[in-house]
Amino acid sequence: MAETLPALSEGEKQCLRLVAQGFNSKEIARQLHVSEHTVDQRVRTSLRKYGVPSRKEAARLFVSGEQLSPQIGTYQPLIYQPEALASDPPAAPSPVQPDKPDTPQQPTTVLRRILAFGPPLGGSTNELSIDGRILAMIRAAILTGVGVVALLLLIRGAFTVLG
Repeated sequence: MAETLPALSEGEKQCLRLVAQGFNSKEIARQLHVSEHTVDQRVRTSLRKYGVPSRKEAARLFVSGEQLSPQIGTYQPLIYQPEALASDPPAAPSPVQPDKPDTPQQPTTVLRRILAFGPPLGGSTNELSIDGRILAMIRAAILTGVGVVALLLLIRGAFTVLG
């Protein structure tokens, strides 16, 4: 059947594909950035080539012929699906790990946590607990406020010196 179908221009093919999807001439013209008259002319030409009375019939014939004969440059679906890759083996525990840390850890107080500058180094980005995130936001707000006040005082001092 694919051998008996007439050759169509690329514009005619585009129009028939969109007709098969249910678009009218105005919508096709908008999508292809051509005039409505051009769309109608392409569809009429394809009607003559196929020898059918309606645009839907021409679109149906074109789409069914296109599905039967694959286009050059299209890919066929994969027949062989590769197996999933093996995951990494679990890491063996290091024999040099001490049971207790070398340096004694100091208990962190709330004041020390508030005054700590910047986020903790290392680790993932959301490693902080809810309390730590709230304290980081408060710290950022306080430091921003102090910076704005210092800038305003600097500007005021500059105006008093110049004025």
